[in-house]
Amino acid sequence: MADELRQALARIAEPVVPGPDPYQRLLARVHRRRQRRVAVTCAAGLAVVAMALPVVGAAGRLAGPGVAASPPPATETYQPASRIDQPMVRQLLDSPTRGNLAGDKALIADIERQYRAARAELLVDPMLDEVKVLLAHDTPGARSVVVAFLDDTHALLRSGNAQAGASVKELLSKTGTPDEPQPLTPYVFGALQMPVTGRHVADLTVGLAPAGCLVEASSDGRIQPDGSVARSWQVVSTEGFIVRGAGLATERWRFTCQGVVRYAGPAAGGLGVVHPTEAASPVSTAGARGSVDATLAATAVRDLQRELDGHGLTGPAPEVIWGGRLPDWVPGAPAAVLVNSCSADGGCAALLKTEAAPPPQPGSGSPSDYWPATGSPDLVVVQVPREAGGVLVVGPESAVRVELLDGKERVIASGRLDAGTVAVRVDPRRVVKAKVFDKDGRLLRVEATPGLGANFSERLGEPTVWAW
Repeated sequence: MADELRQALARIAEPVVPGPDPYQRLLARVHRRRQRRVAVTCAAGLAVVAMALPVVGAAGRLAGPGVAASPPPATETYQPASRIDQPMVRQLLDSPTRGNLAGDKALIADIERQYRAARAELLVDPMLDEVKVLLAHDTPGARSVVVAFLDDTHALLRSGNAQAGASVKELLSKTGTPDEPQPLTPYVFGALQMPVTGRHVADLTVGLAPAGCLVEASSDGRIQPDGSVARSWQVVSTEGFIVRGAGLATERWRFTCQGVVRYAGPAAGGLGVVHPTEAASPVSTAGARGSVDATLAATAVRDLQRELDGHGLTGPAPEVIWGGRLPDWVPGAPAAVLVNSCSADGGCAALLKTEAAPPPQPGSGSPSDYWPATGSPDLVVVQVPREAGGVLVVGPESAVRVELLDGKERVIASGRLDAGTVAVRVDPRRVVKAKVFDKDGRLLRVEATPGLGANFSERLGEPTVWAW
């Protein structure tokens, strides 16, 4: 009787197949993502601008589509959602679908359906039963979606970027998950970069805020003689979103919501800056003072051009103006090159580049091998990198002495110039003005140095506004 009972139970159980383990599906998905050679970033909750960083590495970033997040511990499959506790966050979640695909009701419904079914794969708690497409947009190079998973009190965002016209399944395969849960913010900034043989194609930058926010862009910034920036703005959208594709967005963005400027800064919060992988092209060093390392000069020119592009600044191609070795009080006394680009309005962007830089300090958002500054064609004062506590002064070749002044017009440091150049030990943050004199003591130039006391991302004349 017992044998008959066991056989009967076996026949009943035979067609029963266990459902797929969501965590094992996640591990398989992570493995597939690691095979893709696609570099991407997407950010929601960015706390600081990272213009000087590689495109990855800013605070509060979502992992990009195609970039595998670390698998969670086996005991925790889903990431906790954030509480909806800010009015502007609620406005973002309540906004209608934006983008040029918003009118395709069948597509939007399909995105919602398939993303809902994929919640476990995206580390989204199935208890978040409402799925809403916040953005669906095609550019010539890519298709981008931003999807919210939410209930009455909590929400979580995911973003996917694939080739233009991609199916929902393809978008899902390139929807990233962050390494850590991210706080909800009223905006989403993202960037997609696909490296191909040392170049980048199908670049995409995305900015999304609540519906009704005014979005403007500017790419004609001109540094003024006093270090400020003059520019004009063009309205991109009155519906709170901007998507740039088919090339690097070399511009500055401004979001104004209910009459308040909530963001003004580099496109996509600085995430759209491409760091080229190919070697820098040779540049001319004709007319430069000192001993110029040609390879270092080429890299310095490229770095300054990238800074100009990232800040939406215009100007001629950067030129090499000085090269040499920094003094012994700079760790390692490295070789260095100073380059600049001067706008038609008379102000200049400058950049000091050094060789063989050590890694940035932990938690630092700034590169350790270069430092930008503003100046004039005749006088530049730029901080020496590596936290050495000093500045490099490059003035007219006839200048033999420099005085550095603080905010009370007191001379806090001075130095003798050789061929118009000298490095001076001083706290750069205290320096607000520089005066240079000729051998007879006549004043040749006096310049304000506003950038020396600014944050790294603001050294080229404009503060970044984060007021969400």
